[in-house]
Amino acid sequence: MSEIMEKIRRMTIEEQVGQLFTFYNTGLQFSDFAKRMIADYKAGGMFLDMGSLDHPEQVHWLTSDMQAASLNEGSGIPLFISADFVAGAGCKLKNGGAVHFPKNKAVGAAGDEALAYESGRVTAEESLVMGVNFNYSPVVDINNNPLNPVIGTHSFGEDRDEVSAMGCAVIRGYQDHGMIATAKHFPGHGDTQVDSHFDLPVLPFDRARLDSFELVPFRKSIEAGVDAVMVGHIAVPALDDSGMPASLSYKMTTGLLREELGFEGLIVTDGLSMKGVTSKFTQAEACVLALKAGADILLAHARNVEEAGPMVEAVLTAVRSGELTAERIVQSVERVMSMKAKYRLLPETFRIREFDSHAVNRQESEAVSARLARKAALGVNGFAPLKGSGIEEPRRWTLLWDRQVERFAELVRETGILTAERKLDSYADVKASLEGGTPSGPVIVALTHNKRMDADVLQALNKAAAEHPGDIVLVHFGSSYDLEHTPDVPALLLYDRAPSLQQAAAEKLFGSY
Repeated sequence: MSEIMEKIRRMTIEEQVGQLFTFYNTGLQFSDFAKRMIADYKAGGMFLDMGSLDHPEQVHWLTSDMQAASLNEGSGIPLFISADFVAGAGCKLKNGGAVHFPKNKAVGAAGDEALAYESGRVTAEESLVMGVNFNYSPVVDINNNPLNPVIGTHSFGEDRDEVSAMGCAVIRGYQDHGMIATAKHFPGHGDTQVDSHFDLPVLPFDRARLDSFELVPFRKSIEAGVDAVMVGHIAVPALDDSGMPASLSYKMTTGLLREELGFEGLIVTDGLSMKGVTSKFTQAEACVLALKAGADILLAHARNVEEAGPMVEAVLTAVRSGELTAERIVQSVERVMSMKAKYRLLPETFRIREFDSHAVNRQESEAVSARLARKAALGVNGFAPLKGSGIEEPRRWTLLWDRQVERFAELVRETGILTAERKLDSYADVKASLEGGTPSGPVIVALTHNKRMDADVLQALNKAAAEHPGDIVLVHFGSSYDLEHTPDVPALLLYDRAPSLQQAAAEKLFGSY
């Protein structure tokens, strides 16, 4: 019997089931809820949502407390501590302190696999300093649907080969440097018009289309050695006509992902509180169904102990009744324990690190983000850098800017070319600003949104540009699909508002590179 199997044999069924649960942590401190999940339910993992992430040292304090509790009062086994660091370890930190990379769409636009790998390396190194060892990233969905309400700029793009190449580069960057990567959202959430947070999306395509498109980046990720795949709450009638989301479907999770595609790593559910599941099932029911389908890790969102208890008890009851076999539980526990062994997350190999402030936000790490941003920035619709030097008096501009791109506004202000500026509460306010009368003289409009912008706002901007040719420039920190509504507006496309992209936008606007 292997050493791993010997450890599993010594576990109680409660301890085995506990290893399959990852619970959300929602606060900055080590809460009583988290203590209970670790001590009473022997949880195998904790997920840090945005409310848990303030600055690197705070995250380190939190994860260190969690790991100490797991070792001393919990299962005795180190935790998987996961986060959605989809754009660097700094992307979700409220007060920064680690590198915030451009979103995947900008990485795809940059088209540099070596830089994509480096972004993964930096993210892994900074995450581990904070105690995060498992990243629910990268998104390898192909976003070829302009109406997709959720994936958008989280995707590397709409070309399957580009998405595959960039996704694999990031995966290697994470895993070569000690952090588990997760390819998501299997079998593909890109060509959908429903957000699985709010309802169940359906992929209406036949097997031939899925094989030649949606599944390609997942196949490539598996070939690249990805250690985890997150299964989405997405129905695929061509492969399972029951209407079940893939996350709860044996045909999708075990039949397709495990057996046909040959994936041997960890299968993680997407968050089980999402409406793609809870519109039909309770989280407790979903936990049992996901394990029956073949999942290894249940991403369970309980707001309190009273909600968590029934989820764990539902799995234990299913085992005791024979609905779930003990063998099925052991299969997943073995995968969990083997992965923990691989990443030095067993008691004999694990140690809680001291926080090293010099290992995060390094200048050379920020330089990787800056290089990606400069490669991603793209001028379209006849965009040309503004001329502000030479013998001629430079043109004086008005700046209309979304409050979320303050760094960009600061950099433009420093050039001295502005006669006026107006801060907008959101991109939508630009319509009223323009309809109230275009400012005298030329205007720089800087807008951002994490989803597609309303067409009527963009059409108002296009109308103003058509009426005042050469007097409006759009600096767009959002979806490239938005620009179908602004054909008359010279524009600089950045895809996202990461700090490095705001810097690159200012540089490109004034011809600095």
